[in-house]
Amino acid sequence: MKLDGHAKLTNSAMISYKSKCAMATSILLNHKLCRSTQFSTLNKSWADGENSNVDDNDMMTKYIIIQELSIFGEGALGLKQGYLVREVVAVDLEPMKLRHHFLDAGQKFHFMRRSTKPNISLAHEECVGFIKESVTKWISLMTRALSNRKGAGRRKITTVGLRREAASNMALALHALQDSFSPGHTKREKFTDPNFPGDIADIYIYSRQDHDKHSDDDFDSGSLSSVHAKAAIQASSELMYMAAKSVVNKSVVPIDWNEFQSKWLKMSGSKI
Repeated sequence: MKLDGHAKLTNSAMISYKSKCAMATSILLNHKLCRSTQFSTLNKSWADGENSNVDDNDMMTKYIIIQELSIFGEGALGLKQGYLVREVVAVDLEPMKLRHHFLDAGQKFHFMRRSTKPNISLAHEECVGFIKESVTKWISLMTRALSNRKGAGRRKITTVGLRREAASNMALALHALQDSFSPGHTKREKFTDPNFPGDIADIYIYSRQDHDKHSDDDFDSGSLSSVHAKAAIQASSELMYMAAKSVVNKSVVPIDWNEFQSKWLKMSGSKI
């Protein structure tokens, strides 16, 4: 997806996540993880709130770059409204992450295949493993942040650093997950119901693509009316809910990960 597509999809996923939390049967009902500003929307004046487009993409580019070039940089942002959404977008632009667009080893950040990994199965294993690893790190960091440990004299230790690092890891997972639904990144079996996405039949190598077509696919799949966007929104919402549920249940790994992978990230022919 494009920058604005990632922002619009993640905003929608945040709303869906909050609705899951509000269900009377939810283990997260009234939990602080549902009220956290980490799971809040990023408010922007979009040229088109429904469709990914050049104007909104340019706006998000300037928004992130200005922050990155400021004298204080990202560290001065704090955990404000829409911070996690901003982090999902920034995977494409932050200096330490931008390089992964061009490094073969960093293609998993965008659910794409290394040019040195001709085996699709190995590429799928690497990309899915990266998402799971990033979510597992979020669970660990947020578990520590919520433990409310005290320092000497019972003074509360600030958890901003832990929460910021957690958000960065969740952003990596969400960014890669959303990209897995773009036809410019993967070939999925045809599907019409976003709750039952097609299995992944191929993972593309960026350096061997028509980059103009890749760009068009990212705009299309980042538009909220597309079936790919709708699936990415639901998958993102479920990923966040699964991670939060794991923290509440004191699990060190994502609860029900295999079920999640089977629904949203299954490779064609896989038994999982």
